[in-house]
Amino acid sequence: RSNNMPPPRKPPPVTPVYAHVHNVVLQYELARKAFVNGLNDLLAAGDPGQTDALLRAGVVNLLHAPLVQDANSGVQVAALAAMRTLTQDTEATGEEIAEPDALKKIVASLTHGKTAVAVAGCAALQALAEKRPEYAAAMIAEGALPPLRLLMASFDPDAKEAAARCLTAVAQAGEPHARSALDDGDGDALDLVTAASADPEASFSLRLACARFFDACCDHGASMARRVVLSSDAAACAARLARDASMPGNHKSARAARAVAFASLTRMAQNGEDMAAMVAETGAVMDAVAAVTDESDASARECAAAMLREIACKTAHLAEKVAADGGIAGLVQCLAYDRGDKRSMFAAQTLGYIADFKPSLAMAVVGVDRGRCLVEALDHAPDGDSAIAAAWAIGCVARHGREGAAQLAKAGALKSLTDAYAAAMGGAGGGGVTNESLADRCKASVKSVIKNGGALGLLEGMVHERTPPGILRHVLAEFAAKLVDDVKAKRSFVTSGALMRLQAVIKKHDSAVAEAAAALEACKLSGEEPPAPTEPLLDERAVRDAKRINGAFPADVVSYYLYC
Repeated sequence: RSNNMPPPRKPPPVTPVYAHVHNVVLQYELARKAFVNGLNDLLAAGDPGQTDALLRAGVVNLLHAPLVQDANSGVQVAALAAMRTLTQDTEATGEEIAEPDALKKIVASLTHGKTAVAVAGCAALQALAEKRPEYAAAMIAEGALPPLRLLMASFDPDAKEAAARCLTAVAQAGEPHARSALDDGDGDALDLVTAASADPEASFSLRLACARFFDACCDHGASMARRVVLSSDAAACAARLARDASMPGNHKSARAARAVAFASLTRMAQNGEDMAAMVAETGAVMDAVAAVTDESDASARECAAAMLREIACKTAHLAEKVAADGGIAGLVQCLAYDRGDKRSMFAAQTLGYIADFKPSLAMAVVGVDRGRCLVEALDHAPDGDSAIAAAWAIGCVARHGREGAAQLAKAGALKSLTDAYAAAMGGAGGGGVTNESLADRCKASVKSVIKNGGALGLLEGMVHERTPPGILRHVLAEFAAKLVDDVKAKRSFVTSGALMRLQAVIKKHDSAVAEAAAALEACKLSGEEPPAPTEPLLDERAVRDAKRINGAFPADVVSYYLYC
């Protein structure tokens, strides 16, 4: 052998293979997996009794010590999923998980190297924050916000979306929680969320989660909304989401994203004129107009109409902006689509706000379909709030002058308002449930239509004993003021039968007054409790107006109709 050859090495020691040891470890790992998977199957059944039995068996303690920190990431994910489900379904679980020891382990999962574990941790914390505000506060105290921000800054879209959902749940818990979500940790939370939303590769579900975070923050008043809108690109991000989600061929998830985007913009706009102007500057008005005319997407119609309402109600300039972008025609079409549905309230209110600013806008509202949409919205209103909105919008148009009021009267507004007023006062017999707000709104709108409608012929049919007293007095006042000097109107008043019906009204009023006086006198003689007073068909002013109307005609003509 050459002297240059290295000496031979010793062979490595032989490590004995203990198969039974590996089998024991493997069996333990399989048992942990079987436990958490079986637990999730039980929870998926949704049986409350079964869930209570699991809680009594101490399953929560098994989950957070030690399975949430298990060496196997699959076990961790399943354990966190089970904790999320238990938190959503029961109150007791939230109390246990909100304890510092358990909460620290869940917060620690946010920094795990495996994205699936971090996402599951976000979901568990989201469920906890949604349960009670004090649980959200406990999360903040245990340092959950800094790692959530780190996840928002990561490159993994699933981690970003899960973190955005969790931050939204924290922000929804209350204003202090929302401020902490914005301020706690490194970096600017708004910048991180807007950057995630503005990413051209971001999915609709991620952008939807970001829009919900904006909405949750703006929900806590003007101060928070101003911070979100004025110090970030949140409004533009939400507007782009609404626009992109409306493109044809999108997945079904785009529909939900579109509605949420408009809802977020609505929340921003409702907190001040400057913020409403910023929302309008994003181009969202035209997107909303397109949405309110989309027959296939009711949720988007509702949210878009609400956004247009919050913009149009602020200033005349913004109302004109909505009108100039086709908002009036779009809202009229929206009312047609949502006839008989509670969603119609938003479109009716928006049209009312637009019309309320100036006569030109009021005429634009009735110029599309001569006011039929508002009358039909009142006729088919499914509840009191929807009826109030439609009645108020009619009044907003009518108060601006003869042109708009006359169009509404010809469309049947007087009859619709009178019927709604009668229903609000408890029906024909007066024994039903009353709605004073609706009655007041209908009466005010009727008065505007009567005063500004111009043509007395449209009011002749309302001279009737079945017309509610609160409406009849305004009708008689209008005839008393204008009939005396109008020969043509007097002729029509006779030939239409209005003069004859007026005498019937007077006779019914006099008879009711006499009966009430007789009943009161009888109660005095018998010592019984007198009946509650009822509203007379004519008050003192209406009686004077009726006499003044009769005075405009020859006495023999009036007597003929009075006694025939």
